[in-house]
Amino acid sequence: MLRFERDGFVVTRSLLSGGTIDSLRHACEGEVAGRKLESLRHRIRVLCPNIDPNSIHDEAEAREVLDELATDELGFLQFFNLHRSSRTVAQVALGAELAAVAAQLLNCKKVRVYQDALFMKEPGFSQTNWHSDLRMAPFDTNQFVTAWIPLRPVRGARAGSNGAPADSGLIFAAGSHRDFALPFWHSMEGRDLSDRGYPLKDQGPMECGDVSWHHGWTLHCAAPQPMGTPPRLALSVCFFADGSRLLARDSDPSVRPELLHDEDAESYAPWLSADGLAGRGAKALKPGAVAKHRLLPVVWPQEASEATNFPL
Repeated sequence: MLRFERDGFVVTRSLLSGGTIDSLRHACEGEVAGRKLESLRHRIRVLCPNIDPNSIHDEAEAREVLDELATDELGFLQFFNLHRSSRTVAQVALGAELAAVAAQLLNCKKVRVYQDALFMKEPGFSQTNWHSDLRMAPFDTNQFVTAWIPLRPVRGARAGSNGAPADSGLIFAAGSHRDFALPFWHSMEGRDLSDRGYPLKDQGPMECGDVSWHHGWTLHCAAPQPMGTPPRLALSVCFFADGSRLLARDSDPSVRPELLHDEDAESYAPWLSADGLAGRGAKALKPGAVAKHRLLPVVWPQEASEATNFPL
């Protein structure tokens, strides 16, 4: 708890069993196979602002568009909310093992899940740029934590020979979750943080079952995926304190909506009614409302868990 408070990240070793990770990897690989075009369209929306992603009809066309028109290199593919369609993913993402740790780190009695997201880095993909998760989530809270679960062992960010990047985990700017001046005064576009004085750290080698945790404001990145390695798969699960509110982006004059990045809009569109987003299958929440919705289930304490409602 003290390390998390100081650095903004921590690792729990062997939190999940090897058998759980094996089942989770198999389920996630199945989701990747069935949703690759959907994920490529997401990256086109983010990286190719003048292209309608729904006009892309196959993976080859999507990759050609990204190669030719993307405003940044492709660092990963992202697959949102697998727990809504996969029982195996739901058992982990909404399970007691993760939820109990999230409640401890957030120091709150009741915890909800915001989203899960599977990240895939193919060999040759570029680095994942510095970012903080809360900038991409439409919440008005600091009580937000992300679990990052590698689906095969990672060697650590500096394990490569001659300083070359290895098949690695996340790299953190230690203490950056406490530096509110950085995103308030400065654009993060293109920053390498070398002038900020943060110690840059990672979790070191991680085995299957180890889980990395970081605060919602902790800046983090990931190294390029080396050629000659298998694709790196990692599942992230984001938790927030029950009672948190949504950002009132349009009605509260103190909110700076230009700082909220919409990269994860596909994830929250089904339950948030804002900027043209519409709820599907349940009444949408409005900005400023308490974030209470069936798609944001309570997972801790166990006796209050709404995990039995998933997959949908």
